[in-house]
Amino acid sequence: METLDRVASVSSYTPTVTYPGNGLGSALETIGAVIASGVGTRVFWVATGGYDTHSSQTPNGGFYAGLMGTLGGVLAAFYTDLANQGLLSSTLVLQYSEFARRIDENGSQGTDHGAAGVMLALGGEVQGGLYGTAPNLNPFAGNPTLENSGRDVTYGIDFRSVYARVLDNWLGANSLSVLGGDYRVPSLSFV
Repeated sequence: METLDRVASVSSYTPTVTYPGNGLGSALETIGAVIASGVGTRVFWVATGGYDTHSSQTPNGGFYAGLMGTLGGVLAAFYTDLANQGLLSSTLVLQYSEFARRIDENGSQGTDHGAAGVMLALGGEVQGGLYGTAPNLNPFAGNPTLENSGRDVTYGIDFRSVYARVLDNWLGANSLSVLGGDYRVPSLSFV
């Protein structure tokens, strides 16, 4: 019954910031409400779409820039809301995509799907910084950080290594049994 009372309190949640008025903003505001209510859920998953663009990815006003602005605004609101409530140290946000982008333009002011991408970890206990090696984007012959004739970045950290770190060091699970292999990388110490 106590849990049901906490779930009911989600609808009366008053955030400490104004979330952007879009679907992602509403989703993270709801998650903030659930976290603040103390229901006890440890993992939430939110999907947002529209990123599979192949044109108009210009940094100054293109559609893709708008998507990145939306994502940044929502994450900033969520981060600030949880920080204001003293909940940030017990929260970890992991942002990822199922595809990456090539480094060369495709002819329509856009990029096509690529081999390696970026993951973002956000939270009060996150040890910030760049993990892995920044690629050299110069497409010289034999560049070890590029593949596909210099059009794609070669991934340096397997995404399962990030999951392993979260499972072992954040959720207290056993990554070997969950992932079916050993993807642990000791130097990947963001949490």
